[in-house]
Amino acid sequence: TTFGSFGGEFGLCSREYNTEACGWDDGNCLAFNEMYPDCDVEFPIFIGDGGCDGQLSRESNTEECGWDGGDCLIEGYPD
Repeated sequence: TTFGSFGGEFGLCSREYNTEACGWDDGNCLAFNEMYPDCDVEFPIFIGDGGCDGQLSRESNTEECGWDGGDCLIEGYPD
């Protein structure tokens, strides 16, 4: 599932507007927040975009972010 503007089904989810006051970026971040409630990344649009995003994945390649939405998973690791 992609949370960005690059063909993603959820629109552009921006960290800056992913707040209650901004309506979770006018609803664009609702699905992201539901799937990754403890994932705090600058660019949510790259979570689950099909690529383990190098420098960006340092922030998103965590358990809280689902290992970059599954993009950084290595088959068989961890067991």
